[in-house]
Amino acid sequence: MRKLIVCAVLLISGCGFSEKVDVMFECTSPSGINIATLFRISTGERPGDQEMKINVRPSTSTFDDSMASFSFRHGYDAIIHWPSDHDLRVDYPVDSEVTHQEMVIFGTSQTFNPTDQIKVEYREKPSTHGYFVVAKRCFNGVSK
Repeated sequence: MRKLIVCAVLLISGCGFSEKVDVMFECTSPSGINIATLFRISTGERPGDQEMKINVRPSTSTFDDSMASFSFRHGYDAIIHWPSDHDLRVDYPVDSEVTHQEMVIFGTSQTFNPTDQIKVEYREKPSTHGYFVVAKRCFNGVSK
């Protein structure tokens, strides 16, 4: 009986699932000096236990899942456009809940030169249950 109670308490408290990080894809800027990484943080098995994040960094830096310029829940996909090395556009599913959003990325927080900056534009786009039904999710250079 005691073993059953301990198991029930562990299940209720959620102690059985540790945080998991999955890199979905990476997208380099036109010259390759910057990288945007879409990744998922899971804290459980339900859809609400997942948060999608985008990390933007110089290509000389390693990926750090504690750094994110954009994050959202209830959407599971993104399309990243790099028109130039200093301009980024992120398309995300229309019904997502945005939890963090930076319009300009600069300074030492992402290990960029403090005078260097990347302007970011965000656009909601229709999706199928939080996913985009497209073959390509990374675009660099001017899109036509």
